[in-house]
Amino acid sequence: MPVVVAYLLVVFIWSTTPIAIQFSQDGLDFFTALTLRMWLSALLSLPILLLLRQPLRLNRAALMSYLAGSLGVYGAMMSVYWGSLYIPSGLISVLYGLSPMLSGALAWFWLNERELTPVRVLALLLALLGLTFVVAGRLALDDGAWRGILGTLMSVFCFAASAVWVKQVNAGLHPMVQTSGTLWLSSFVYLLTLPLFGLHLPDEWPLASQLGLGYLVVFGSLLGFMLYYLVLQHLPASRVTLITLIAPVLAVFWGFWLKDERLAASSVLGAALLLAGLALYQWHAWPDRKLRDLWFFSRRIKKV
Repeated sequence: MPVVVAYLLVVFIWSTTPIAIQFSQDGLDFFTALTLRMWLSALLSLPILLLLRQPLRLNRAALMSYLAGSLGVYGAMMSVYWGSLYIPSGLISVLYGLSPMLSGALAWFWLNERELTPVRVLALLLALLGLTFVVAGRLALDDGAWRGILGTLMSVFCFAASAVWVKQVNAGLHPMVQTSGTLWLSSFVYLLTLPLFGLHLPDEWPLASQLGLGYLVVFGSLLGFMLYYLVLQHLPASRVTLITLIAPVLAVFWGFWLKDERLAASSVLGAALLLAGLALYQWHAWPDRKLRDLWFFSRRIKKV
């Protein structure tokens, strides 16, 4: 599959994932919904590996890569599922827009992929200003929103760190092998966490929750993760997480259309500033070049 097609599919899947998470929790607590998703996804990954004739590798590099991926599948998912109980799906996706900056900063230390240029510092400040407006606008509407914002920000950090860590391990695994191994290791950790939360299946399980869970199992986990790791093999970590710059726009639309979600005016302004900062962060080359030319020009004038 061409990388461009895989990239676009990941954008679509990730834009619909936040609202699918909220639908899946209709009648289920967050841990039950999440654990069922991961266990079912792990089980379904095995016949797919057989069809692809790809063995599940268990060497040192593969296990380290699965561990790196589990930081995103366990750490990020636990945080965002909990956070989704308190804030709209569109806002979750907007906050996830911070991941390109976090992954870029982490990749600078781990992989030497990027430089922190003056324009990128400006972009970071602009995005943080936007985040401030988003948070302030939401907190003005709901006193409990801080839980959702905190959980989502923790999820963003785990997601960005996981992407860079998988890239750093560079185990050379088939994307489906990486997906299956990550899901199985994560499912084992969910099993260890089970005594803390327990599984609570409802007597009457709403159809919307079943459909949401099914969508997350097939598309959000299996297909989404496989395509994500495929793209991650061919592009820098910070470029892959640029997906989260595009997905929020679609996610806000899905939330408005499917769940009649609304954002406060200050949150809309904050989201616009956040996305503008992320765009400037990603496409910084031309502004950096102009800023450098202006600096050299000013130095020449002083010498004259």
